[in-house]
Amino acid sequence: MPSFRSLTVVSAVVRHQSFTGASQELHVTPSAVSKQIAQIESWLGLSLFDRQGGAALPHPEARQLAEAVDKAAGLLSDAVASIRPAPAQGNLRVAVPATFAMRWLIPRLWTFSSDHPALSVDLIQTHARDDLAAIDYDVAIRQGPRLPPDARARVVLSDALGLVMSPALLRSRRAGSADLSRVTFLESESRPGELDRWLGMSGKSPGPRARRRSFPHFYIALEAALSGEGALVAPVVTIGDLITGGLLCEPFRNRRMDTCDVVAFAAPSSRPDKATAAFLDWLEGFAARHPPVPERMRP
Repeated sequence: MPSFRSLTVVSAVVRHQSFTGASQELHVTPSAVSKQIAQIESWLGLSLFDRQGGAALPHPEARQLAEAVDKAAGLLSDAVASIRPAPAQGNLRVAVPATFAMRWLIPRLWTFSSDHPALSVDLIQTHARDDLAAIDYDVAIRQGPRLPPDARARVVLSDALGLVMSPALLRSRRAGSADLSRVTFLESESRPGELDRWLGMSGKSPGPRARRRSFPHFYIALEAALSGEGALVAPVVTIGDLITGGLLCEPFRNRRMDTCDVVAFAAPSSRPDKATAAFLDWLEGFAARHPPVPERMRP
């Protein structure tokens, strides 16, 4: 018996009553349509169409065969629709730390949106000290111990703190491989104590006269580091794209300090739906398939 795909050519010619019209629908050449019809007619032992100029007028047998093909296609389509899960759709509100949103999530979010075009993801910018109970969200991404007591958190990635600066600053000889005495240190009020913790752990004390500049939020301090204003202690996995892209460098890679995991969870007060589950699965799966740059790899 001819394949189902070849029989759909009969249906297309019946609809258009033209080999040319059928070829345009099927995205093949008219000669390919003609050859396919000739093979089916040879197998059946009868003619299906009258060729009159550019027209192909269907015989009753062609109409009967086309009707059966169309019914079969409809049955197959209904079966696939009943088996395949319905795609997630609607709006999903994701509460996410500002820096993680800008430097990790947003550059990768298109891969989720391409798989779920009917689902709109609305990002709600948060800061470390924000109370999630005051925010209306479906999914929250968090870094730190302050989680709702009944949150079922999934680990997205594990981060570490390292000292970063612009390559231009490093080359300017204000920052040598061991000398930090002439470097301005940048820090943020939203991540207090990280600079002092890193300096104490690394043994890279810059001395009591070291210059410091403070900013209200970490992402502002990060922009200052990108522009060459100074050195910043930062979560190196979250901002890994900036390091691998050569916009920032990490001169003391062997002096990283472990920090908290980045986790994601559904709002404890709501029942997880398909959209929430799809987003959490994507977050966990994407991070697992695209691990951070190995520590030994240089930008």
